[in-house]
Amino acid sequence: MATSGLSGRLIPALGVLVLAGISALGGTCLGRWMKTPVPEAPPHTVGLPLPPALARWPKPDLTLILTAQQYGYLLPCGCSRPQVGGLERRYNYLATLREAGWALTPVDLGDIPQKQGPVNLSNLQGLIKYRYSMQALKKMGYAAVSLGLYEAKLKIFNILGEYALNDPEPKVLAANLANKDSEFPEQVFETTISQPPGSPIKVGITAVIGPSVAKAMKDPVAKFGPSRDAIAKSLESLVDQKVDIRVLLYQGAISGAATDASEPIAAAKAFPEIDVILCVSEEDEPPGSPLDIKHADGRITRIVRMGHKGKYVGTLGVWKKPEGLQYKYHLQDLGEQWLTPEGGLAGHPVNELMERYAKELDRADFLGKTPQSTHPFSASVPDSKPTYVGSDKCKKCHEEAYKVWEGSGHSHAWQTLADASKPSLRHKDPECIICHTVGFGYQTGFVDAGKTPKLKNVGCESCHGPSSEHLKSTSDETWHKLMNPWKAKDKQSETESKVRLQRLDQFCQTCHDMDNDVTWVNQGLAKKWPKIAHPTPKDKQ
Repeated sequence: MATSGLSGRLIPALGVLVLAGISALGGTCLGRWMKTPVPEAPPHTVGLPLPPALARWPKPDLTLILTAQQYGYLLPCGCSRPQVGGLERRYNYLATLREAGWALTPVDLGDIPQKQGPVNLSNLQGLIKYRYSMQALKKMGYAAVSLGLYEAKLKIFNILGEYALNDPEPKVLAANLANKDSEFPEQVFETTISQPPGSPIKVGITAVIGPSVAKAMKDPVAKFGPSRDAIAKSLESLVDQKVDIRVLLYQGAISGAATDASEPIAAAKAFPEIDVILCVSEEDEPPGSPLDIKHADGRITRIVRMGHKGKYVGTLGVWKKPEGLQYKYHLQDLGEQWLTPEGGLAGHPVNELMERYAKELDRADFLGKTPQSTHPFSASVPDSKPTYVGSDKCKKCHEEAYKVWEGSGHSHAWQTLADASKPSLRHKDPECIICHTVGFGYQTGFVDAGKTPKLKNVGCESCHGPSSEHLKSTSDETWHKLMNPWKAKDKQSETESKVRLQRLDQFCQTCHDMDNDVTWVNQGLAKKWPKIAHPTPKDKQ
């Protein structure tokens, strides 16, 4: 989707045709180029208290907000509580600091989009989710974001065309993107400056893609030069602009032990004038304090890691004292204490964005656009074409199992999406529907509630697979084994039983992973399985 080639050079002779055809091109790159920018909302009052730890701080002269590795999580995904993360809660946290009079400079390391869809879905929604994420960061007042592996997975050309081509804020930084001027003009920059109103502190920000990440990027267009040379050049520019704090967004991890071999540590030691480095975390849970690199001249470079899926925010307070700048750090989880208070949703800019996102999915019929693949059963039994038939077809022979299912949460899983709000229309979102219906993404599986009503909810075939061939010959052991690979064997050993339950646990976690179901920890299967166990009567004997 070549968007940049259209920007600013539409041929005058085609003007009438272009104007006449805009509506027809709404889904193309031209339609996206002509898209009306999202209007900026006035400041929204949240009215939440400062966290106790921050309430004890004197008000900083500047606060750096450090985030990273969102991985496409616009919202905390899941049907259990408590959940952590999401852009709404991040907005509320930042708004709370601003309501207390704090001056903020938020920056993000990148890896904002998802690099693949959930539960083996194609990444149909990756770009649109990136666009809404960037719009949300703009509303939060972000000064800069970097690029990362997840952006490269979607191709940097596409990522930039989805947002930066049309909107320069927040600035996208990658100082060592060697061909940024030729391939991505006025979309990627080396540095940016931030000095929020009311702060005496001027922040200079740059970003580089470390050698390990640059090597892992399989983007055929983006070319990266030496990160060390880019850092040196950027720091010279920031010195010329007389900044007080120098921040480096470093796309590279402190791998294993914190040694000189780790790229961010090597960068800190090579450039003691860097005050703060935000780098990639290999752990899901980030450290509670920065790694301080102390230099011979007394200066300190603070290296911060933020963890995965946007569940945490690093908060670095800065005070300007006669003897120099002083720092304090606080790691904040985005738990349910940052939910929007009752009555505060009207006019909430991020919630409005999420609602707009849900409506765009519905309007563009993303359910209908999701590709349908062949079910693995077809490969297991050549020339077979099993189809989904719906749970009601199972009731006649499996009446007791049907009653267990009917009384479970699985039997109304689709309705929970249809009834959802914040945002609404979750039943039109493929990434939600995949775990709330039968066979979505497979041929003959769920399409939508109108076309395939019998496949709403998590039914028998969600776990056992399409059962048309089994119905044709209910005694065929081939299909028995395919449809119930977790069935206990007669006189199985303790080891065999353990392996069987591990396989069952792994299958259930396709949807009940620890993001979607935070209660699926500490032997989650052992706690949940008895609620839905449905052996046939002869298996109980």
